[in-house]
Amino acid sequence: MNSQHQNIAVLQSGGCTPVINESLWAVVSASRTNFPTSDVYGVLRGVEGLISGNVSRLTNVSEESWQRVRHTPGSALGSTRKKLSDADMDQLFATIEMLKVGYLFLIGGNDTADTTEKISRAGKISGIPLNVIHIPKTIDNDLVETDHSPGYGSAARFIALATMGSGQDALSMGNASPITVIEVMGRDAGWLAMASGLGKRSDQDPPHFIGIPEVPIDQASFIDVMSYAYRQFGYAVAVISENCRGPKGVLGPNVEPLLVDEFGHGYYESPAKYLSKLLSESLNIRVRYEYPGTIQRTFIENISTTDRNEAQMVGISASKAALEGRTDCMVTLLRDPEAPYRCKTGLVSVDLVANRVATVPVQYRIPDTNLPTKSFNKYAAPLIGDSLPDFFRF
Repeated sequence: MNSQHQNIAVLQSGGCTPVINESLWAVVSASRTNFPTSDVYGVLRGVEGLISGNVSRLTNVSEESWQRVRHTPGSALGSTRKKLSDADMDQLFATIEMLKVGYLFLIGGNDTADTTEKISRAGKISGIPLNVIHIPKTIDNDLVETDHSPGYGSAARFIALATMGSGQDALSMGNASPITVIEVMGRDAGWLAMASGLGKRSDQDPPHFIGIPEVPIDQASFIDVMSYAYRQFGYAVAVISENCRGPKGVLGPNVEPLLVDEFGHGYYESPAKYLSKLLSESLNIRVRYEYPGTIQRTFIENISTTDRNEAQMVGISASKAALEGRTDCMVTLLRDPEAPYRCKTGLVSVDLVANRVATVPVQYRIPDTNLPTKSFNKYAAPLIGDSLPDFFRF
């Protein structure tokens, strides 16, 4: 590293997670130890801040303030979904040069892996000395080359508990509102929706159907499954991932996306809302549609202890990797295959991660209903921290 470029910059990008600020605190704290003569800058609004020079010096932030940051939802530095273009690079590297940054940490998910790769490549072409490291986070759990992603465990815990609670409510209300359809996040992978089954201990327990993007939803089969659960148990709950499709594509009458972001991700009208209306009309009964939205990733009182610890681990490991001169890489979580559950960190080239999606394996789901198998429960249960409650019914 050029002796003139010893300072550090860190940014947050993409959707927030409940533990994203744990990784921020960890990488800054570790870097202050590993690089005692360097300044640490927080880049505000992700790469937008790098382009505009909108940064905040973090070197002297008090430990008391950091403790508050760690327990604050959202991204403390602000986030962005901007896709970098070649036209952005001159201004971006002007900020890098102005601040004499030699180490850049990007905390983010799939799209941030793409951004990391682009910045690294452009830096090499420009001859600018810059070590670039991707710190993983995403509630969607769709990053490849890692066992799982920081942020997933806490959001998965929220969804499992929300499903259990919604099921109890539907059962309690009887014929007044016995069926509930919940829509959860996850983009193009069904990991979050699958987590809704982590509290299921019997056939009666919710959910009774899970919709995931990996498996097109046959509407007739969906109605049959939910109708059967309602007749058998007096209530029924379905959990539907936000990007579920039917055999012919988009579910519902509006086949065009409401919005397409800069990375080409389409956002469609709610499939769960459509399916809840379909159920209501088919069964002639009230069906509740629930959409927790960003609460899934901001409910900070529901953080998984495992998730919190691992979010810190990846931040500390990123700083260590920078100290060792590593670049163009993402920190990974590597699970020890032996019980009890434990993970260590590793590193993987970021070009193996960018623009790829980790989907739910076939062995993790039961055909027709997509309810989780024992293999999925073994995989996901340690990630959500403390055991889930066991509700009582008369």
